[in-house]
Amino acid sequence: MVSFHIEPTSKCTLECPLCDRTWFYETFKKRNLHEIDVDSVINFVGVKSNVTLCGNNGDPIYHSQFLELCQRFKDNGCTLSIHTNGSAKSKPWWEQFKNILTNSDRITFAIDGLEDTNHIYRKNAKWNSIMMAVETLRNSDFKMIWKFIPFKHNQHQIKDAETLSKKIGFDHFLLEPSPRWLDNQELMPDEKFTDISYKKSKKILDDSTFTTSISPKCLKNDLPSKTLYIDAEGDFYPCCWIGTYRYKYRSIFSPKKNSFNIKNNTLEQILKNTSVKEFFESTKQFTSAHECCKIKCGVKNG
Repeated sequence: MVSFHIEPTSKCTLECPLCDRTWFYETFKKRNLHEIDVDSVINFVGVKSNVTLCGNNGDPIYHSQFLELCQRFKDNGCTLSIHTNGSAKSKPWWEQFKNILTNSDRITFAIDGLEDTNHIYRKNAKWNSIMMAVETLRNSDFKMIWKFIPFKHNQHQIKDAETLSKKIGFDHFLLEPSPRWLDNQELMPDEKFTDISYKKSKKILDDSTFTTSISPKCLKNDLPSKTLYIDAEGDFYPCCWIGTYRYKYRSIFSPKKNSFNIKNNTLEQILKNTSVKEFFESTKQFTSAHECCKIKCGVKNG
C-alpha cells in the first residue's frame, strides 16, 4: 500500500520562526498562498491509502474545503493522520470534523509548551481556541496526540505538559526534538532535548569525503511507496524534505519544470518516468544520493 504526505494548503495563522513559510515572507516580503484542488488530489491518491495531512508551509485545517477533503478521503476508505496547531476554528467546525473521522484515524496537535510558553515559538497560536478544540474532540473513537517540540523556553515544562495532556483527554504525549538547528540555534534547548543529527548534516555539507550508510525512508521493498509528498500547488516530491524551499528547485522535481503536477499525471505515470526511476535508484547509495537524501536519510537512518 502506498502512503502519502499531503499539504492541503500553504495558508496558516501562525508565524513560527523556523517555518519555511516564515522564511519565505522574511526573504521576499510576500505570502505564497495556495490550496490543493480537492478533485485532483482525491483522484490521484485513489482508495484505501494511508494519508498524512500536514505541510511545510501551511496548516491543513485552513484549507477552505478541509472538511469536504477529509470526508472524501474517508469515503474512499483512506486512513487519515492530521497535524495542526489547532487555533482559530469554531466549536461547530470541530464538531463537524469529529463526525468525519473513524477509529483508524488520528489528529496530532502541535503544542510546544503550556499557556505561558506555547505562543513563544507558535506565534499567534490561541491557547483558549486550542483547548476548546481538544475539549470538543476528547473521548472520540480516533486517537488524539499532543506533540511537544522542546525549546530553550519550554524544556522545563515537559513533565507538566505530559501530565496535562492525560488530564484533558489526549491518548498520547509525543516528545519530538527538532533537527532544525543548522541555521538557527537561538531557541535550541539542552542537548538531551535536541535532535543532534544537525551536527552530521553540517559534516555532510562541509566535508565532501564524508560517507555513511543510507536507508531511504521513501522506499519500501526497494519501491517508492512511503509518505510520497504532494504540496499545496499539487506538485509531487519523493518526500516533504525535498519539497522545502532549500531543495525543491534543486532536483528533477522542481516546480519550474512543471513535470510532475498531479493535475497532469497519475502516480503510475510519475513513477514510470525514467528520470524519476533513476532518482529513486540513486537514493540507495550514499555517494549517488541527492544532498537532501544524504542529510535526512543518511544521517538520521544511517
